[in-house]
Amino acid sequence: MTEDGFEETRATMERAIRRLNALEYAMLAVAMIFALAGGAVVAFLFVPPQVPFWLSWSVLSLLLFLIPAVGVARKESGGGSVDENLDGPTRIDEADDRR
Repeated sequence: MTEDGFEETRATMERAIRRLNALEYAMLAVAMIFALAGGAVVAFLFVPPQVPFWLSWSVLSLLLFLIPAVGVARKESGGGSVDENLDGPTRIDEADDRR
């Protein structure tokens, strides 16, 4: 038993963190599959025949994966967030003030 007696809570939190990490990797894998499929479709439909399919497919797949990833990274880091323009407290801020 630990000093503070929260070993069960710690175990539950560690299990939840492991599950969330697994879910995050699964979502990343699905996003990569969609980017590859979308890149193939766009390359097949819109790229002229003079450009090699594999080259256009790889470039378009990278773009379809990286552009949303950069947007999410910017939002998470606080740069260019839509929430900066809100007036007044949000519901989360109000809940924190009640404690």
